[in-house]
Amino acid sequence: MLEVECLVTGYLEENCYIVNIGKKALIIDPGDNEEKILDLIKEKKYEIEGILITHHHFDHVGALKRMTEEFPNAKLIDNKTKGDVTIEPFSFKIIETAGHTIDSISFYFDDNNVLFTGDFVFRGTIGNFPEDAEDEMIKSLKIFKYIPREVVVYPGHGPKTTVGDELDDNPFLKGI
Repeated sequence: MLEVECLVTGYLEENCYIVNIGKKALIIDPGDNEEKILDLIKEKKYEIEGILITHHHFDHVGALKRMTEEFPNAKLIDNKTKGDVTIEPFSFKIIETAGHTIDSISFYFDDNNVLFTGDFVFRGTIGNFPEDAEDEMIKSLKIFKYIPREVVVYPGHGPKTTVGDELDDNPFLKGI
């Protein structure tokens, strides 16, 4: 069974996630506080199989260099990776969610009903975006119509939510 642990890192309070099935684990957006991340991994005796990056803003990749040094065999997944990904025992889809940044992606673990959105969507709002990226953001937001309402959304900052709650309550998703 997939488990998700959230570590709030850095002065921007970015959510770094450790996702595990048994002792196999992935790190999603290692933003800062390298020792905090490593302490949890060591405490739980996780074997890091992959490091996933939703976008390359400093608050999401501040500890990336150290994580790749500590776990040189972990597969690095970012916007250069496309489609469906399997890193045993994990399987997920990469969804391009440009808007906040041109390289923004989300990770959809459809078998487990979880979606990691980075700074694309938060509870009750969306990530900021450049004025010239409004069309890209609107296009990306439309993916929510095709994801089951019960899917849990883990954003890059703040508390988790669900697709259904965001479709019902997020003013940026109403009417899409």
